Amino acid sequence: MKEQNLIHVRIEPEEALDSKKEILSSQMSLLMILKRIKKYKSLRTEELKTKENLHKKIKEINAEIGKLQSVLPKLKIPELLHKEKEVAKVNKKIIADDDLEFQLQEIQNKLSAIR
Repeated sequence: MKEQNLIHVRIEPEEALDSKKEILSSQMSLLMILKRIKKYKSLRTEELKTKENLHKKIKEINAEIGKLQSVLPKLKIPELLHKEKEVAKVNKKIIADDDLEFQLQEIQNKLSAIR
């Protein structure tokens, strides 16, 4: 066997105590992090289960709505109401266009006042 050259380093008692404190502090921090990770995993699992249950209930409700729609009679809307809806849509569009024109006019007036 080869001879090994060993080097010995002297550590002062204060340095050894400080190092030991730092190591223990690091271990404590790591354990706290591990605890938080475990808590996160359990909460995440619970969240996923809750989401899955919610998804199942939504599917059930959609199925029930479909059944109700197939059972209930379909309403026939009179043509007069269809025409009123179309007129209302056109009126809304005209109002929106008028509002834009009004806003443009206001901006032009402000620009004229500034000049």
